[in-house]
Amino acid sequence: MVRLSHKVAIITGSSGGIGKITAMTFAREGAEVVIQYRSKESEARQLVDEIKRIGRKALLTRVDFEDVSHAEDEVQRMVDLTVREFSRVDVLVNLAGYPATGEWNKKLLEVTSESFFKPLNVDLFGSFLCAKAVAPHMIREKQGVIVNVSSTPALAGHDKGFAFTVAKAAIIGLTKALAFELAPFVRVNTVALGNIETSWTRELSGEELSVARNENLIRRFGSQEEVAKALAFLCSDDSSFINGQTIVLDGGTVLH
Repeated sequence: MVRLSHKVAIITGSSGGIGKITAMTFAREGAEVVIQYRSKESEARQLVDEIKRIGRKALLTRVDFEDVSHAEDEVQRMVDLTVREFSRVDVLVNLAGYPATGEWNKKLLEVTSESFFKPLNVDLFGSFLCAKAVAPHMIREKQGVIVNVSSTPALAGHDKGFAFTVAKAAIIGLTKALAFELAPFVRVNTVALGNIETSWTRELSGEELSVARNENLIRRFGSQEEVAKALAFLCSDDSSFINGQTIVLDGGTVLH
């Protein structure tokens, strides 16, 4: 029996990168998957086709978390479509995040009032909107799992990425608040990611790559597949007694 058999999972940010790998992993674990994208429509459609080819169902939805004025309505449409198609929603994985460029890397004195909110709008406010929209359905079914995504700078601090660090730290607080609010039937956890090999590593010089690769005790980058497997575990009944926690996936960079 696969771990997510008969589960309906919404995975935001799933048109590429970790989100795409996670969506395929969940489908292989037996879940029906809702794919959310903002701009990569063709990639998202290809992913839906891939999931259908392995015998699972998949839906395609578009939400622009950067557009705060419309994001709430778009999230609600995504959840309504999910419930219309599958009658319920069992799992939410909030993987949508602000791109690791621009405002993401700015330090305190470089951050304007406008740029401060950009990572918060996508990472924090987007996660809040999605959790709020799925919560009534999970409460009705008396079961559900939400996993949010943070980062190790939220735990240890960092010398750059001021607004990003604040947003990711706030996600840990969001997770704790949701865990209290939605208990006892809905579990809510966070994964805090260390250096995972994604598109951002292509922007590093050889020396920067070496430093980043050797930050942790395992002396390598984490893989997207390793993140996806951890997320599948946290969304399955194998983790049924884990709630309100921050699970650190960083190879031993932040030890606590």
